[in-house]
Amino acid sequence: MIYMASGFASRFGENKLLFPFCGKPLYCHGLEHLTEAAELLAAGDGSRPFLAVVSQYQEILDMAKKQGLCAVTNYESWKGITASLRLGTRAAGERDAYLYFVADQPFTQAETICAFVRGFAESGRGIGCLTCGRGRGNPVIFSRKYRERLLALDGDKGGRQILEAFPEDIWFMETACGELLDIDRREDIDQTGYHENKSRG
Repeated sequence: MIYMASGFASRFGENKLLFPFCGKPLYCHGLEHLTEAAELLAAGDGSRPFLAVVSQYQEILDMAKKQGLCAVTNYESWKGITASLRLGTRAAGERDAYLYFVADQPFTQAETICAFVRGFAESGRGIGCLTCGRGRGNPVIFSRKYRERLLALDGDKGGRQILEAFPEDIWFMETACGELLDIDRREDIDQTGYHENKSRG
């Protein structure tokens, strides 16, 4: 599990990952869901997934270390999302599969992540992608056979380059559109109906 939290948030106007959202920095929501998913998966088969947090922001790295997670400093964030992807993949080492999660997607639930990982494992495909209707979203998962391709990625298209090259190897899992909502602009927060002083209940 690789949590990518290095973006510059140019469309948001400031560091959106540290922006207060429902009582905590935005990035915390996705990380909490991913950590909970790791615990649920570990409870299922006894093996806890590896979880790395890749970021250029010290506050996020410190939080990851505090939680006992692998914290990877991204000194190449200006290169785009592929820098986080490569750094996380390298830090993870040899694994059966690599799950990539973005930090501006606060509503993807732990149960959905678990169902996604388990469904992918049973699918026999090399790539897994969450979808809502015709829209594809994150997280995305790749089997180990794509590791070298992941490490060789360049530019700001991220793993989409591999999805476009191997469409026949993709397994799709449908989920609620709200779970795939990402926060790109300030108005996106207003559209969620949530505010800093409003709980997520």
